[in-house]
Amino acid sequence: MGALFAEAGSALSQLLLRGAAASRDDRVREIMVSSPDREALLVDWLNEILYVAETECWVPVQFDVVEISETSVRARIRGVPVREAPSLVKATTHHRLQVEEVEGVLQGEVIFDL
Repeated sequence: MGALFAEAGSALSQLLLRGAAASRDDRVREIMVSSPDREALLVDWLNEILYVAETECWVPVQFDVVEISETSVRARIRGVPVREAPSLVKATTHHRLQVEEVEGVLQGEVIFDL
């Protein structure tokens, strides 16, 4: 499950940076998110990444999931500073949200509010 969350975070980061070159910051930050189930956890995880990017002008790009369960995730992240908040994505929604195991691999699908 950790791989799904790391990959989802990386995909969101690529979308937020829109191909812009950025130099990585060596700062490591820890984030923790709790939710009632794994689907809500994925939404809340991505929304936390958006919140950090918007409020700190710092886009997380590298994710090391330290602990994960069906209802919580704790990760160490590294990111890149950006000149202005990347306001392309407003939020991750619960609309048509899916997290399922397919052939032994956990896959997720989320819809972003732009």
